[in-house]
Order: sequence, then structure tokens, then C-alpha cells
Amino acid sequence: MQTLPEHLDESMTRLLPRDVMGYAKARGWKQFRTTGRLMIFNREESDSLDQLLVPVDASRPDFAERMRDAVERLAEFEDRPAASIVTDLMNYDADVLRYRVASPRAVRGTLPLVQVIDLLAGAKQSLLSAAHSVLQPRRHHPKLSRSEALQLLEACQMGQTEQRSFVVSIACPMRAVDEDQGGFFASNRPFARRATSLLTQALANLDQAIEEDRVNSVVDAETPIVSANLCEALLKMRPADEDGILEFIPSWAPSEPIELDPLIEHRSIIFSSDEFKSIEDIYRQLRPTEESQSKPWIAFVDELRGTEGDTGAREGEVGLTIFDDSQLIRARATLDKEQYQTAYEAHNPTRPLVVRGHLHRGPRVSRLTQITELRPAMPMEVNPE
Repeated sequence: MQTLPEHLDESMTRLLPRDVMGYAKARGWKQFRTTGRLMIFNREESDSLDQLLVPVDASRPDFAERMRDAVERLAEFEDRPAASIVTDLMNYDADVLRYRVASPRAVRGTLPLVQVIDLLAGAKQSLLSAAHSVLQPRRHHPKLSRSEALQLLEACQMGQTEQRSFVVSIACPMRAVDEDQGGFFASNRPFARRATSLLTQALANLDQAIEEDRVNSVVDAETPIVSANLCEALLKMRPADEDGILEFIPSWAPSEPIELDPLIEHRSIIFSSDEFKSIEDIYRQLRPTEESQSKPWIAFVDELRGTEGDTGAREGEVGLTIFDDSQLIRARATLDKEQYQTAYEAHNPTRPLVVRGHLHRGPRVSRLTQITELRPAMPMEVNPE
């Protein structure tokens, strides 16, 4: 039987009987009868012993204990961690998107900090990409800056870390966008649900196309729901270990009826390590070839990888974080000894540089070439307002 971790005991007093009952009904439990302090549910397809007991009086001293029993019963029936059930119950009016990395390094629920940052950035971009595809299906969105999508993102909440290897959970409130937008996929459903369901459908289609060796069906789709931006987001979340996996697990707000393909309604989507090569190929086909132009970029030096030359001065490759509108781009550049000395002196998270060159975008790491200028940034260049 699924048991609830002790650190979530306090959460039992904050669960609302109304939300737990709504959750149960949305997942097929039928209200049977009430005893005055317990609402009894059963399932029509099973015998009467298959019951769920939900406490209805939060003032009773045994409320938390009875609520814990209900949560563990739901977890057992759904074969999911009890902590995940609690997260969903606390988000009755929100879809919850879980991004799980499973690998030898994640088995204890921890990951290297850089990989966690990439996981969060990829999760954010995947949701933004889907929201933009709801508004206008495209193979590639030049900018992820539509106001409706940003409004949805700002309303999302990050849940507590769950002990399933390493899990990031994001709650997307159904009423996040003030005024429901039509977009290409017009519907009376909330914009948040259309974004989360399109994201789920896009990932399922991508996974299935790769498994069946028909990636052209994704690239040549008449109405594309898989965009280059979404592929780029997945590549950011790619596990560092060769035998690692990335799993996407959606849970749907009980407050909003589900209108999904039954095949993906209750299914997680898993991308194994060998699928990411295909995702990278699809990304390159979906993203238009851009003529690289030299321009100045605001950047921070993350890593110094140069070697000493004949004169004893260092030169060579550096790692940079480049700011491009609202995006952070990880890039590498090869510097001569004068440029390298400037980068060395600016190797500090509070010292931005201006770097002029050609930026060649890659799915995970970009490259900056033909650098003609590298100097400390002036305050007005970093904060033009």
C-alpha cells in the first residue's frame, strides 16, 4: 500500500473535503452514501468492498488521520506516489505537469545544479512553446513573448520536490488567463487547459513518431503542434547520463472536464536517451536556417578553459551565458590572449561583458564566432531603462 511521507502529515489539515470529493468523482468514484462524518464512495465496476472514505468534518480530532487514509487509498488505486496525490489535491483547479529525470545520479532525488537549472528552463520553455502553438501553430516561434502565454506562465506555481528520482512539478491554474483567447484551436475550454493538453498531445505524437521511425510525419505536419521551440526545450532537459530517461507526467484539474485522446489521458510519456538524437534532428529541420549577423551581446563568463601559449599568456575556449530578450543562451567562444585576459578579469557573476560576434544557435550549446569586440559592459547597456 502507498504510504504518505511523514513530512506531508501537516498537509492533511489543509486539504478541503470538497476538493477531495471532486477529485474522486473526476476519477470514476461514485458517491454512495454519507455517515455524517464520512462520505463513502465506491466504483460501479467493482464490488462494494472497493470503497473510499472521505472525511467531511474538518473540526473533528481524527480529520487528519482519516484524510491520510483517503490519500493513501487513492494512491493505492492509481498506483502513484501518495505525495503526488497530495500535490494534485492541493491543486484542485490546476493541471499539474511533472518532469521526472531518472538516472543513476538522480536515484537519491538529487541532480547537479547545472542540470536542475536546465530542467527548469526546459520545463518553462515547453509550456511557453505549447501556449504559442495554441495561439498560432508554427514550425518555429521566433519569439516566445505573446502576452497570453506569459500571463499563463506567471500564474504557474512550482510544487514541492517529489521523491521519484528527481521530479519538478508545475501547477497551471485553469483561470490563469484573464480573458480567454481563441487562437487557432478555438474552444470553450480555459486557455491553460488547451496549452497543457496540446503540450501532452505534442509530446505523445513526437514520442510515437520516433518509436515508429516516421519523424517526417512530425516535420511535414500540415498543422504543426510540435515546434522547434518544444524540441529545444526537451533537449535542455536531456539527462546527462547515457542510460537516463526524461518522463512527462500530466495530471488534470478535477474542476475542468477532460477532453483528451483516451490513449494519453492517464499516460506518462517517456523519452529514453537514444531518442534525443532524433529530437535534435527534428529540431534542426523545424528551425529555419538563419543568416548569422554580427551584433553585440550581453554575456557573463561561466567557465575558463584556455591553455598557455608560447608566451605564457592563456587563450582558447570560454563558456558564456548570453542574454537574448528573455532567454538565457549557453554558448562557447574561442578567444585570443587579449580577449581571454578580459574574460578572465570578468569571470564573476556580477561583471557583464559586451561581446560582438556571430551567434550560431544550437539546441543545447550555441557558439559565438568572429569576435571583434569584448569589453566590460556599461550600466546603461545592461539596464537600458
